[in-house]
Amino acid sequence: STGGPWILQVFRSITSDSANFDQTREAHLHKKYGSFVDNSIERAYISLIRNAESYLYIENQYFLGSAYAWLKDKDTLSQHIIPMEITQKIISKIKFGESFKVYICIPMYPEGDPTSDASQEILYWQTCTMESMYQSIAQAIKKSGSKGHPQDYLNFYCLGKRESPDQVPEYLDNPEDDTPAHKVRKSLRHPVYVHSKLMVVDDDYIVVGSANINQRSLGGNRDSEICIGGYQPSQTHDTTKGSPKGAVHTFRLALWSAHLGGYTHAWDSPNSKECLTQVRSVTDSNWTSYTAPEPQHSLVHLLPYPVSISRTGEVSALSAPFHTFPDTTAPVLGSKSGYLPSKLTT
Repeated sequence: STGGPWILQVFRSITSDSANFDQTREAHLHKKYGSFVDNSIERAYISLIRNAESYLYIENQYFLGSAYAWLKDKDTLSQHIIPMEITQKIISKIKFGESFKVYICIPMYPEGDPTSDASQEILYWQTCTMESMYQSIAQAIKKSGSKGHPQDYLNFYCLGKRESPDQVPEYLDNPEDDTPAHKVRKSLRHPVYVHSKLMVVDDDYIVVGSANINQRSLGGNRDSEICIGGYQPSQTHDTTKGSPKGAVHTFRLALWSAHLGGYTHAWDSPNSKECLTQVRSVTDSNWTSYTAPEPQHSLVHLLPYPVSISRTGEVSALSAPFHTFPDTTAPVLGSKSGYLPSKLTT
């Protein structure tokens, strides 16, 4: 393949209740409730984030955790440290006056009815996670004496497709009035559900598999997960003097081109101000198209996640009517159910 041979490694979230471990390797595992636990997916993410030089690109079905650092509900059962590892990486770069960009693509809302108690609670945990990250970054910017904004470093996105009326097949029956199908047929808005679980680091390493960024997937003792991480030794950040052009780079460019409606040279350097500015311009324009009163076709699918981030890191809803997700009554910031066990939604 482009860039030469690969080195690959398998990572797991699994316990000795579900797998037979090599007894000679058990010293590398920890125990919980009497069972050996392999949480190497979380440990791989931590290592990759800590060693990242220029940028991270993450796609995941969920993004919530590091509850110990939240501004509220700190005892929530989602204590894995991935969000705070990302935050601390950004803070360290701010401290040394270095550029670092994080792009995170998640679903617009969880699978199913976004007004359901479970979905609203997941969205609430997600908001708590974003809030803690952005406010920590804002404090670091202020401490450094710079005039930056938290979104100079960290940005969340989702995916959606807008069609034009002439794209609707003539053979489709008209849906009944006042039904969800009628609302969609009228708006021709379609959220694209993000189910992938991948992270690209510096265009030289990729990890992809089944693990979400939540406690269930990363704890090691709950859901069983598997991921594969890989890189090409001839195309690392170090061996190419910061400009790898192997298969990871090619894959990431193809993915971004699909999400952003085509290729532009700015996508080559995700760490650059030019790239972030261009991504912001394209996605903001797509949000305008996606939310326009009259449907119009767009080749772009990437959207800015529909929240407002202040210079001090506060996360707030957009102005009405988009304080709720388009074509729904579901609040974007979510809410606690007050009765669901948090193990269900974390």
